[in-house]
Amino acid sequence: MISGLASHFGHIERFGGRLKPFMEYLDRIVTGGNSVTIVSRQSSRLEELWTEHNPPSAIRHLPSAIRHQLTAIRNPRFVEASLSAGFQLKDESLLSIYLITDSEIFGWERPQPRQRPSPLAETPETAYADLHPGDWVVHVDYGVGRFTGLVQRTLEGLAREFLCLEYQNGDQLFVPIHQADRLTRYIGPDASPPRPGQLGSQEWPEARRRVREAVQAVAVELLDLYARRQVAEGFAFSEDSVWQSELESSFPYVETPDQVQALADIKRDMETPRPMDRLLCGDVGYGKTEVALRAAFKSVMSGKQAAVLVPTTVLAQQHYDTFRQRLSAFPVTVEMLSRFRTPREQSQILYALAQGAVDIVIGTHRLIQPDVTFRDLGLVVIDEEQRFGVT
Repeated sequence: MISGLASHFGHIERFGGRLKPFMEYLDRIVTGGNSVTIVSRQSSRLEELWTEHNPPSAIRHLPSAIRHQLTAIRNPRFVEASLSAGFQLKDESLLSIYLITDSEIFGWERPQPRQRPSPLAETPETAYADLHPGDWVVHVDYGVGRFTGLVQRTLEGLAREFLCLEYQNGDQLFVPIHQADRLTRYIGPDASPPRPGQLGSQEWPEARRRVREAVQAVAVELLDLYARRQVAEGFAFSEDSVWQSELESSFPYVETPDQVQALADIKRDMETPRPMDRLLCGDVGYGKTEVALRAAFKSVMSGKQAAVLVPTTVLAQQHYDTFRQRLSAFPVTVEMLSRFRTPREQSQILYALAQGAVDIVIGTHRLIQPDVTFRDLGLVVIDEEQRFGVT
């Protein structure tokens, strides 16, 4: 019984994101009288393409029975959902029932969104859990010292634990466990250890005063810079399109609250006629690339080009692969400029970039060479900007 039923099932052609051949295939099986259901997280986009490919006037020449099937019972049907694979079920009338999914259309599966684990809130214990005797730390009030370990001291008749810090001349500072958040690990060159501070001197307060004045000077410069930006005329990108919503709905994770807020802020900046300069910070694996991808796509949807500048060829290749996969369902051309491209390939990409045939280009410092020109650049994303010396 099972083997007999299995003989009625068949596989569906795979199209790897090539939507024009897919629409021709869909037209062929639908007009052949077969029943077709498309289950996709891009259902609105695919239905829009189907309507463009088959306007109402295009089915007038078909037999009345098929015209009735196409219009009355909605064939093909487009369903917004996610399945791992499709199938073809043949019945005795030699017609078939087709179930087609993203796996066949785009060549890759779109799993159901899954929640990323949220980072645990920091407790006083986590502030020193990774400290080892001999590590250099910075106390917000007393400066740089060496952590020597946990010690117990009796205070008001009670035994309590303290973090012991050693300063110049062997002086020691005992920090209560509940004040561990006033310590941070010292960050500096490994080859030259820091000089410990001197308890009771004005050296540390003076250093803090100089830093405060320097920060205030930078703040004044930034205020002047942003004041000039507020009066400068920029380009106001359009509000989110249907394709933007479909791209974002295809993300196989549930966005973190920080991602949602960052995207909202970036979009708001892009939709105002003012130049945007926004710094996006986040740990590895928390979706910064996805935020950049959506911003670049928004730029393209407004008729502008986007450039993504990265410090290494390996990172350029990774971003290139990610962008191409995520945007495979859309008419967006993504290219890469790095030493992985031959001189001839680079020349072709540069020409297409200048002509506007490339929508998004990802590259290393090759992107900032004099021979690189854009037809209408709207957004620049700099990944790991600290490695370029950008301030």
